Amino acid sequence: MSALSALHQRVCQCRNCPLGQADGVREDGSAFYHVPGEGPENARLMIVGEAPGAEEERTGRPFVGRSGRLLTEILAAAGLEREEIFITSVCKCRPPKNRTPLKTEIAACLPWLAAQFEAIRPRLVLAVGNVPSQTLLGVKTGINGLRGRFHQFTWNGRTMTLRPLFHPAYLLRNPRRVEGSPWDKMLRDLVEARRFLAG
Repeated sequence: MSALSALHQRVCQCRNCPLGQADGVREDGSAFYHVPGEGPENARLMIVGEAPGAEEERTGRPFVGRSGRLLTEILAAAGLEREEIFITSVCKCRPPKNRTPLKTEIAACLPWLAAQFEAIRPRLVLAVGNVPSQTLLGVKTGINGLRGRFHQFTWNGRTMTLRPLFHPAYLLRNPRRVEGSPWDKMLRDLVEARRFLAG
């Protein structure tokens, strides 16, 4: 068993906050899963989202709902293969009704993300949306003020490069694919990410 697989087994046993304390089934009878993430252990690119949604919780896989399918599509349009990327989230369990994770829930889950950074050692991190961008950069600036450029952040003494991205859910709400649209801006960010990895 790889170090990353062993780490993910521990993630799936986590009960560090109320989000992870359901034991295999929700009160409404639906299945409950932690969603540690997926992708190659030697990935040079890592995508960090906010938290799983309902479809992610049901399947135990990250970014597989409508937003995830759009993410896969726009990655491909930028020349990036999802299979070569490690994809995870700040919180590994779904908040009720898909609400934004609380600060206490984020804090409880961050050691798992730190361990993933250490195991994978990505060359570039793509932070999808406000929660991961603000959490990793330690700022309150919104995604519109953060995206469009590379940032440096230090995690457990290790400096990494981060590129904030719009969340695909924002693109679903703004579906036009014309110049200057959210789709166009995110595609440009991803192309820059691909060039960074090739450089």
